[in-house]
Amino acid sequence: MLLARVTFTPHFEHEEAELVAAAEAYLGALVKNGQICGDHLTGWHDGVFCVYTYLSHRNAASDRYLSNWGRHEVGTVRRQFGCNPVWEILDDEADGRVSSWKSASSLYLFTHAFDVASPVVHGDRGTPIPLHLLPVNDRQREQLSTWSDSYSCHDRIWFESAALEMDAYKQLADPDSDLSDTGRMLCSEVEDAVERPVFFYLLRHWGDFETENNRLCPGCGEDWVAPSSPAPSREPFRQFHFRCEPCRLVSHQAVAFDDPQHAAIGTYSPG
Repeated sequence: MLLARVTFTPHFEHEEAELVAAAEAYLGALVKNGQICGDHLTGWHDGVFCVYTYLSHRNAASDRYLSNWGRHEVGTVRRQFGCNPVWEILDDEADGRVSSWKSASSLYLFTHAFDVASPVVHGDRGTPIPLHLLPVNDRQREQLSTWSDSYSCHDRIWFESAALEMDAYKQLADPDSDLSDTGRMLCSEVEDAVERPVFFYLLRHWGDFETENNRLCPGCGEDWVAPSSPAPSREPFRQFHFRCEPCRLVSHQAVAFDDPQHAAIGTYSPG
């Protein structure tokens, strides 16, 4: 991701609230399309509306990547302000290359509470692939963005140990939870588009010390230990201890072994 500034300079007389609404709607479309990432900081300076945000790569703000919603909103910006938004990259790493799904043997879906990048990750490199560079439609990009936000919220609730801690953990660790169901559906849709395997990551925190290394896939009950696990290898998904090809599920070994009841969450249950 690259730190960037975008400025909106009014050329017509409009209420300030109308101008801000037009700029924010445009930025919202860019977020849902994966062109910009995370929250943005806004304010007026010398009569110019300024926004600081993160671009997913140096050309991410280009009109050629806009969704239908984005094209509509940038048109509103042009009518309201009388000019195009002006983008400037501030980051020293502006020449960094972005990962392409075309070079990946497989992909996986993963995010966490502090992640604002794309949840679709290059299976060989472990680097995020901007949503607008995937050959999926506008609806699917928006659903991937919405799912990523939802996952991050559940992750934050879980590790902050709030009253809903275990409910949040079940959503993250159970392959049949609503959150997982939506994520796995999106994996399937992306897989159809890119024509290569797309895996879904299941969180694993609590485990059974005696059986953890021999866990079965929670989807089908077959062997789940990945080749060369747990030692790193040159194979895709070398960072995961468990991988099921038919179910398209990957996970890590547990790190806590003090609660057998919680260790049952996300394990295979016949029937």
